[in-house]
Amino acid sequence: MFKSITRFDAFPKIDKNMQKSTGLGGLLTLLVAFGLFFLVLTEFGQYIHIAQKYEFLVDRTAGESTVSINADLTIAMACDNLRIDVLDVAGSSIHAKANDFSKTPVKFHTVGLVPVGERKSKSKLDVHRIVAEAQRKHREHADLKGPLDACRIKGHINVNKVAGMFHITALGHGYLDSKHVAHEVLTSNAPAMNFTHRVDKLSFGIDYPGLVNPLDSSLEIADGNFEMFQYFMSIVPTIYVDKRRTFGSVVLTNQYAVTDYKKIVGHETREAGIPGIFMKYEIEPIVVRVTESRASFMHFLTRLCGITGGIYVTVGLMNNLIQFFMNIYEKYSK
Repeated sequence: MFKSITRFDAFPKIDKNMQKSTGLGGLLTLLVAFGLFFLVLTEFGQYIHIAQKYEFLVDRTAGESTVSINADLTIAMACDNLRIDVLDVAGSSIHAKANDFSKTPVKFHTVGLVPVGERKSKSKLDVHRIVAEAQRKHREHADLKGPLDACRIKGHINVNKVAGMFHITALGHGYLDSKHVAHEVLTSNAPAMNFTHRVDKLSFGIDYPGLVNPLDSSLEIADGNFEMFQYFMSIVPTIYVDKRRTFGSVVLTNQYAVTDYKKIVGHETREAGIPGIFMKYEIEPIVVRVTESRASFMHFLTRLCGITGGIYVTVGLMNNLIQFFMNIYEKYSK
């Protein structure tokens, strides 16, 4: 049976005593070997390369009426002196309640934090890391050792999906509260008016632990008791797609760009404003989809076979043409 299928052999063998090796053939073989070596290395580099594709789409989630503001920040003030509110262009005013944001007295520290103006963005976006870390649990941290001279504000609040402002002020400043916080320091442990703050996490939309945003792990130092910090943020809905993962390969979130500005307000500087932290945000009507993928092994193998076979056949034809013209030259030169 094995002998009967020999007539289907697409790779006929030529007897060695009928083959003839030439110097030209040896030279071409060496050139082909070196060329194939470098082409295979190049193709392997393309195979392990991670390609990122950016697409801009119309925001199909625009019909959603609300978006979540997720915050975890610490202010060098007593918790009883702080007020959290949200105002938007639709005219809605929301006062954050205890079930929205928790206020915990903590010790203020600046270890591992970088001022906003000195932060440098990463040039390379690693979607695989973003998607992987989004599946992990976020470890909470709270420094309760030493004097509790600050207030940690942590939680989230749902707001209208329109431009607005999330702000934290002192009681009696900007609103008619029953309590009015004085400007000077009342005790050594809890300054009455000091908006020095650190931002551990600040995100919009679905909160995925592990995602890094521009204001995460940032720090701002107040130069006085009557200082106003302003952040201007442009929010863009973002979809991260990692095609290298089988499950949990899509993360729906929001990214934002931010610029900051601070000034001392009051009668001494004649600057209008209210002391506090003001985060003004606008939501863009587009969606950015970032897809990260790598060529499959079968695609790599197909291209490798195509390169190898194509070069072998092409160089074989060149060798035959050269031999043909050399034979003609030898024939007519005699």
